[in-house]
Amino acid sequence: MTSNLARMYGIGIMTFILLLSTLVGVPVLPQLSETLGASATEIPIVVSAAWAAAVIAKFFTGILADRYSRRGLILIGALMGSISSLLCVFATHWRQLVILRVIGGIADAIAMPALLSLTASLGREQPGKFFGIFRSSQGLSFVVAPALGSLFSFVSLRTPFLVDGLLSLLGFLATIGLLREPDKVKYEHGLSVFRGLQSMFSAKRIYLYLVMGFSGLFAFGALYSFVPTKAQLIGMEAWQIGAILSGGALIFSTVSYTIGTLSDRFGRRFFGILSQPIILIAIVGLLFSNRFTTLLTFYGLFCIGETITYVLCFVYATEVFDHRYIGVSMAAFDSVLDLSLFIAPLVGILVYRVTDQIAPVFLIAAVPAVLAFFATTIWLKERPKR
Repeated sequence: MTSNLARMYGIGIMTFILLLSTLVGVPVLPQLSETLGASATEIPIVVSAAWAAAVIAKFFTGILADRYSRRGLILIGALMGSISSLLCVFATHWRQLVILRVIGGIADAIAMPALLSLTASLGREQPGKFFGIFRSSQGLSFVVAPALGSLFSFVSLRTPFLVDGLLSLLGFLATIGLLREPDKVKYEHGLSVFRGLQSMFSAKRIYLYLVMGFSGLFAFGALYSFVPTKAQLIGMEAWQIGAILSGGALIFSTVSYTIGTLSDRFGRRFFGILSQPIILIAIVGLLFSNRFTTLLTFYGLFCIGETITYVLCFVYATEVFDHRYIGVSMAAFDSVLDLSLFIAPLVGILVYRVTDQIAPVFLIAAVPAVLAFFATTIWLKERPKR
């Protein structure tokens, strides 16, 4: 266990480095895209290209983690990410940025299933703690990356991509030194991606765990866009909006580690059910908040509930997956949940345009949590305490 835990901290460091490099360039993408000829309708394409490519590609790249060396896949992803980011420094047209960001997204889609599979394999005895470490590292990158990107933007708009490429290269070198395969990956049939997906979606409990994850991520996708919008409308300054979002990311990182350890020790069902009313109370609080302190408080409370249900849905799901197809299953599960991050803002924008009010957006964001509360209360089972 001690050896596996040491490997897990290595995976956590790798996850932090790779996601940090992916996010560093985001703050400057809108302005850089505009200078390279992108219109107002084309800038969002550039900004979302990497994330969209990663979500789609993960449906297919998960099979690689079941067939080949996971350490090798992380090396390939880190190297691809480094090269694509460094080439962004020399881009002369916004379409080149799109292509390079898509390549970067595919690089993430190659590395992420391998990282998730390693986490699931190493953490069979304490899945809560191990997934807590993984998500904590992920959350920490969301805290640090925007600050780094904004800081290096004072040098030039292209400097963050140089930093991005160097960080990915550092991740490549760190993988060589920090990661070792816990066991050999068995080669499966060429169509195992379809067998793995069939195995995953044939288990009825998976849909309950998807509802758990969706309740948090759908609300997060909506609130991450509309909490800043509300803050702007009521006259808050940029630093206050940044403090709210950064504080939420820091809470995500802290709670991920904490809830993972607690769920292994005291059980998971109580926390899984409790997370839903926390989300609902927080959304109601955000709906009626008109001051910086209350927005900061209730957004932080929301992040606590969202983090709990997000981490635990992976912990529960991992115990259902067929470990012969763990790469495919983890990648598909992660990808389905990530789709809610695209759906929620689109739904929110549509509702906002129709009603010209933010309140209905907040209410719609709460609907999945209401459904998840009843679903978890009725069907969520306790797992043995570790």
